[in-house]
Amino acid sequence: MNKNMAIISASQLQSCQRMLFMSPLALGDFLYLKTFLIALKAQNPHITLDIWLDDNRCTDTSWRLSRSAILQQWIASDSSFNISYGCTKSTSDHQAQIQQAKANDYDIIICHSASKSARYSQIAREIAPKAFIVSSITKQPYNGLFNRLIFRHSDHVIALDTSELDKNHHITDRFYAVFNKICNVTLDKSQFMPTLDIPNQMDSVSKKWLLNKFNNQDRQGKLYFLNHLSTNTKKDWHLSQLFELITLLAKVSTDGRFIINVTKENFDETVQKVNEFTSQTSFQVVVFTVEDHFFELPSLISLSDFVITVDTAILHFAFAAKRPLISMMRSKKPYWAPPASKQSHVLYATEGKGHVSDINVEAVYQQYLTMVH
Repeated sequence: MNKNMAIISASQLQSCQRMLFMSPLALGDFLYLKTFLIALKAQNPHITLDIWLDDNRCTDTSWRLSRSAILQQWIASDSSFNISYGCTKSTSDHQAQIQQAKANDYDIIICHSASKSARYSQIAREIAPKAFIVSSITKQPYNGLFNRLIFRHSDHVIALDTSELDKNHHITDRFYAVFNKICNVTLDKSQFMPTLDIPNQMDSVSKKWLLNKFNNQDRQGKLYFLNHLSTNTKKDWHLSQLFELITLLAKVSTDGRFIINVTKENFDETVQKVNEFTSQTSFQVVVFTVEDHFFELPSLISLSDFVITVDTAILHFAFAAKRPLISMMRSKKPYWAPPASKQSHVLYATEGKGHVSDINVEAVYQQYLTMVH
């Protein structure tokens, strides 16, 4: 795209000192989005780039606040980004954060969301009365007839036209199209896919954790990273299914080591059930949850020999880390699926109600056998 055709002109970018990117980010979102945010910063090194990831729910839900804190740790680890505004737990905290952002006098704000775009547009204008605000939306309410009213706080609204993309496009193609149209971010397609850069010290911490949890030196077999829970019950597998799969995998990997990933609120219950399960077997199974820092999670994934997971950030981390991967997904939004390869396969839920738990254990096991043999 010619620079003069971008929504934010070259002269606007040149004169911009501070920019705010607003989006209700999840871990998977940021993994793919950060490629284009980093490219934006690299092409405009004079701009201070901040990120607003508060989803405006103003609740003290533990998984929500935990995920937000993890994301902020991740954002802070990259020099491309400056301030991040995390999820707040009350209306008063939310308003205080708006005032904090207001003090930074942003020149340009980009809002990117599906259902929250109108609210972000309003907050953006409250934060920066004089800023140039662009709202990027996935669908136009009422076919765009009331955009002028709904997005009255924004200077421009862009709705991605997916018909311009290949039928089998990936989420990174969508993100590139958005950033290219808004501010002329340019990348070769070979640069779209993310990578995971894990600090050396975290690699050492993870290896020490593994030696502590799997301390039988005679049973250091293949390491499996397993994840059966998401943030939506329709995308969950059952723990009983995971135990059944472990039983099958242990037949071909008698010294296998199995890590079950859960969030903190599910940790104690899962540990109890795993202890009951392993008390009747010789299987090496441990439960993991992030304790102190975000990089604990991708570090363990990168050290694993095989990852099997439902549709969460885990599958995207495993793909970025180039780990052999089986992911279980619903048939909706296939553009989020990792591209098929010899080391990555997606099993879609096509039976029953189309929930991930409708994918049977035998199908997962047979796919595993196909991939390893």
